Amino acid sequence: MLAALVVTQTLTLLVALWSDRQGSERTVKTQAQGSLEQLARVASENVAGYLQFASQIVQVNRANMLSGLLSADDPAGQLMNFQALLVSVPQLNGVLVGHGDGRFVFLRRDGPDSLGRFSRVIEVRPQRRVLTSTYDARGVLTGQSAQADPYDPRERPWYRQARAAAGRVVWTDPYVFASSGQPGVTVASALSTPGGEVVIGADVQLRQLAQFLQGVQISPNGRAFVTDERGHAIATSRAWPGEASAGSIPLLRDVADPALRALLDRERPSSLQPGTHWYDVSGQQFAAVIRPVEVQPGVTWMIGVYAPTTDFTSGLGGNRRPLTFVLLVSLVGSLLAWPVVLRATRPLVELQRQATTDYLTGLPNRASFVAQLEESLRAPGAEALGLAVFDLDGFKAVNDTFGHHAGDEVLHAVGARMLAALRAGDTLGRLGGDEFALLVQATSREEVRLRVEGVLEAVARRPVVVDGVAHALASTAGLAFLDPDEGSLSSAQWLARADTALIRGKRRGKGRVWVEGEVTMPTLFR
Repeated sequence: MLAALVVTQTLTLLVALWSDRQGSERTVKTQAQGSLEQLARVASENVAGYLQFASQIVQVNRANMLSGLLSADDPAGQLMNFQALLVSVPQLNGVLVGHGDGRFVFLRRDGPDSLGRFSRVIEVRPQRRVLTSTYDARGVLTGQSAQADPYDPRERPWYRQARAAAGRVVWTDPYVFASSGQPGVTVASALSTPGGEVVIGADVQLRQLAQFLQGVQISPNGRAFVTDERGHAIATSRAWPGEASAGSIPLLRDVADPALRALLDRERPSSLQPGTHWYDVSGQQFAAVIRPVEVQPGVTWMIGVYAPTTDFTSGLGGNRRPLTFVLLVSLVGSLLAWPVVLRATRPLVELQRQATTDYLTGLPNRASFVAQLEESLRAPGAEALGLAVFDLDGFKAVNDTFGHHAGDEVLHAVGARMLAALRAGDTLGRLGGDEFALLVQATSREEVRLRVEGVLEAVARRPVVVDGVAHALASTAGLAFLDPDEGSLSSAQWLARADTALIRGKRRGKGRVWVEGEVTMPTLFR
């Protein structure tokens, strides 16, 4: 009987270990898919918002020119208008106007950190004259040339496409800008003025999108990328292994690494399809999430995020007790061995994630955020440490009118926007309901406040669309500064101080940051 019991328990152990392996694989796949989907959602929403500014600027300039606020025949006035746009809209690289007779006015960023300016003005009456100027970061003229230049705006892709779709805003395929030699896209629209046909445009450099993708925290061997319907390699979070030919935008297939090339081969002959894809590369399993972004009606780009599933297995290997220990328990525990084996081999990664992560937004939950706050209170690592509590203005109306499904979608989108607006070292969590909390470490209290206001700006920048309904939201924040001399206060007391600042502030005005003890103070980003 003893021998039979030992054999039975050994077989039970083997079955349990096999079951654990299967469960671990499922856990890894679930974790990989969830992480990549969250990254793809954040990247696609922010890429869409980033590109939207260029289209809005073209529409604003078009309206100003049609109303007479911006003259089509005043190059100096146009350059002043373009300079104001480049100062206020960091997403833009350049603004331009092309005429049907060959006249051209153009201003773009230039120099170190893009703080300088490069302008080109082409006149055709009484004779053709091209004036090129460069300015430093202070606006001081550093160079000027009136040499002959064969550039003709009417031969550029943005001009031809806009003329072919008069009255509409169009996006060019990616191409190399003639003035800077950098790859980019141009948004343009044609309109008729008393002086003739005019095309207004705005440039977006692709390297700016690449810099944005570099901020998406992908796994060590993963990559995020942007491509269009023709398969161009528009932007990537890290350099491609393949080399692109000078003067052109490469195709993904020409520069892709083996993992992406394997995914492209699976989708042939069609383009990348939205959704989650699982595939093997040289015996290694990969996961990829593809999401569409509508650039304009009828034109869709794709945001892709992919990585090997082994990048998501950290922490799984140490959660099983040694086999010898389980065998000993099987021998001496007899009939009790079955539940012991199950407990010993149960993967804990998913349980740990559920205990520390908010299920709806993917952010740290209240308990996890408070733990981080307590750690910061024990060892403050910056000159200024601020704790902000956010409350969504008007969220109750969304829930009451459109139901909790719409409310959940709004909370998910708001969490993604807040997360994208953070700086390195910031900690964001959801406290519950429509309340979020942010821990900011900076060199000064003013910088802390500005970063909190930046999060408010990200929330209110544009409506959240759920099931075709646009919900315009804003947020109010209460901000408390953590004083090292008051180290005896608990995390709950600090949260209460920030929450009190929020409640008192909302009585005086919504949509801004209220600092603890503040009576009135002008705020930025309003």
